[in-house]
Amino acid sequence: LTLGAAALAGAIAGGALQTARSYGSRLLGKLKGQRELTVDDSVLRLLALRQRQLLHALNARGHAAVDSIQVATPQDKTWREGKLPEPLNKARAYPQWSSLNPHPKLSQAERQEQIELLANTL
Repeated sequence: LTLGAAALAGAIAGGALQTARSYGSRLLGKLKGQRELTVDDSVLRLLALRQRQLLHALNARGHAAVDSIQVATPQDKTWREGKLPEPLNKARAYPQWSSLNPHPKLSQAERQEQIELLANTL
């Protein structure tokens, strides 16, 4: 075997292993009847804006208030047009951190650290 052929074989094996790692869990999930859902950045931005508005409205609301909460159009341009915060991007790479999954990994130190960073960002 020549050096070039060995390098080519190594590149093919490495590429196949990388592909199997990234698509293996998806393929296994398909065989089990599971689906992987992803959320677009604009949806995450909208959810974040609405959650912040709801928190502000609830903080300003009195204990015995009976009126419905009125939420105006958000004026915060950073969440509308800007990039997502880094902790949120990192969390998207770890679907096992989601509490919606059957076996979530909620107590991982790195997950908790990203939650704290995101809370400080907000």
